[in-house]
Amino acid sequence: MKILVTFALKAEFAPWERRRGFRRLAGDWPYFEAEFGGTRIRAVLTGMGRAHALEAVRRVLPERPDICISTGLAGALRSGYRPGDILAARLVSEVGEPVAVASHRELLAAAVGCGARQIERFATSRMLVARAEEKRHLGSEAEAVEMESYTILAEAARYGVPAVAVRAISDTVDFDMPYDFERARDARGEIHLRDIITQALRRPSGLPALLALGRDYRLAARRLADFLDAYTGTLGDRLIPIEPDLVAAL
Repeated sequence: MKILVTFALKAEFAPWERRRGFRRLAGDWPYFEAEFGGTRIRAVLTGMGRAHALEAVRRVLPERPDICISTGLAGALRSGYRPGDILAARLVSEVGEPVAVASHRELLAAAVGCGARQIERFATSRMLVARAEEKRHLGSEAEAVEMESYTILAEAARYGVPAVAVRAISDTVDFDMPYDFERARDARGEIHLRDIITQALRRPSGLPALLALGRDYRLAARRLADFLDAYTGTLGDRLIPIEPDLVAAL
């Protein structure tokens, strides 16, 4: 079986990469491969945001993986979700848009069987949602926010590849990002740490919140690696039939 797993950022992938000994494949895009349990796993780092995710998956989906998992970290939009919680969404939609893409039902059920918490919806945002006030406002639309899953699931549907959206919570609904991470994004959708450090030197009062965010981010990435170990092992034991109802207008 061939499984494609997408992450936005290297830091989201790093704990699983180290644990499973992924090797980088040749090419100008960050693309990695590992084999375990009779399953070939390919992981692609898309960069943050719709445009980067679209370019990345259009490079790799023509290889026709059996399954696509859109994963990484997400921000909670409602109370009751803590850093490290693993959420699997039944639907994903862009912020403010009525059309949703559905996770494959059997893939969703398997994720729940491996410890994920099923929720109704992820909201895919074109901008980084950094303020608690913004997150609470978006909580009327979805349980968590991220920046790539709608694009990835929609493209997977176009290629006829069953897909699922699974994310680990990195920040709670009440958490305000202490610095401007949007400004620290580069042209490839990666966060430049030096830009965050520069902001911290100018405004050191945000350092405690930054350290707390780093702690929670690392916890979420480790928990995600634990989940992906169990989940991909489960999927490797079966082939999931392609369903026709991957996109629904709501």
